[in-house]
Amino acid sequence: EEVTESDDEDNLSSVLHQRAKMPWRACGKYLSAAGILLLPLLVLSQLLKHTVMVAIDYCLARWTSEAISEKTELDLKNCSHCEDFNHSKYSKVFSILCCLGIVLCLVTSIAVEWTGLKVTKKLHSALLNKIILAPMRFFETTPLGSILNRFSADCNTIDQHIPATLECLSRSTLLCVSALAVISYVTPMFLIALVPLAIMCYFIQKYFRVASRDLQQLDDSTQLPLLSHFSETVEGLTTIRAFRYEAKFRQKLLEYTDSNNIASLFLTAANRWLEEYIGACVVLIAAVTSITSCLYSELSSGLVGLGLTYALMVSNYLNWMVRNLADMEIQLGAVKRINGLLKTEAENYEGLL
Repeated sequence: EEVTESDDEDNLSSVLHQRAKMPWRACGKYLSAAGILLLPLLVLSQLLKHTVMVAIDYCLARWTSEAISEKTELDLKNCSHCEDFNHSKYSKVFSILCCLGIVLCLVTSIAVEWTGLKVTKKLHSALLNKIILAPMRFFETTPLGSILNRFSADCNTIDQHIPATLECLSRSTLLCVSALAVISYVTPMFLIALVPLAIMCYFIQKYFRVASRDLQQLDDSTQLPLLSHFSETVEGLTTIRAFRYEAKFRQKLLEYTDSNNIASLFLTAANRWLEEYIGACVVLIAAVTSITSCLYSELSSGLVGLGLTYALMVSNYLNWMVRNLADMEIQLGAVKRINGLLKTEAENYEGLL
C-alpha cells in the first residue's frame, strides 16, 4: 500500500509539472508556419506601435508640464501683456504621432490576420496530404470523429481564435513592459524593487495559469448543461405544462445556474486577486519613489502623473497577459493535435499513379 501511494503521488506530481509547462513545441510550430518574412513584420509592427503609443503619452506629459510651468512663471511675474504659451509645436507633434499610431494599428491588425490565414492554409494542406496518403491501418485504429475534429474544430481554432489571442497577448505584454519602462525612466529608484517584483510575478503566474485554465474549463463545462436544459425546457414547454412539472424543471434550472455561478465566481475572484495583489504592490512602490523623487529633485508634475498613470494600468495589463497566456495554452492544443497527425507515415506504394 505504501508503494502504491508513493507511485500515485509521483504520477500526480508529474502530471502537475506537465500542466505547468508551456507547449513551446506547438508554439514554435505555429510561428514557423508563418514564414520568414511575415513573422518579423508582425513583431516589428507591434514594437513600433507600442513605441508610438508611449511617445504620445510622453508628449502629452511634457506638453502639460511646460504649459503649467509657463503659466506659473507668468503669474509670479504679474505680466499681463506677455505672450501666452505656444501650443502649436506640441500640437503638430501630437497630431503626427496619432496619425502614425493609427497607421501602425492597421498594419498590426493586417499582419495578425494574415499570419493566422497563412498558418491555417499551410497546416490544413499538410494535414490533408498526410490523411490522403495514410495507410489503411490508420483509419482502422483512429475514430472518424477524431479526424473530422482536426479538420473542423482545430482548424477553426487556428484560423479564428489563435490570431486574436496572440494579438491580445502581445499587446498586453508590450503594454506591461512599456509601462514598467516608463515608470523606471521617470523614477530610476523603481528599478531597485523591480527585480524582486519580477521574481514574485513569475512564481504567481506559474501557479495562477494552471488554476485559471482549470477554472475556465469548469466554467465552460457547467455552462453547457444549463444551456441544454434551458433549450429542452423551451422546446417541451407544452408537455411540461400538461404534466405539471414546472416546479421540477425550475428547480433543476436553478441548480444548473448555481453550479455555473459558483465556477464563474471563483474564476472572477481569482482574476481580481491577481490584478489587485500585484497592482497594489506596483502602485505603492511607484507612488513612493515618485513622491520621493519629486521632493528631493526637480521632477516635473507631468512626468510624475505619467508614471502614476502607467502604474495604475500595470495591474490590468498583467491580468490580461496571464489570462491570454492561459487561453493561448488551451488553443495551442489544436496545433499540437494536428502536429501529432502530421507525423503519420504515408502508405508505401510503388505502383502507377
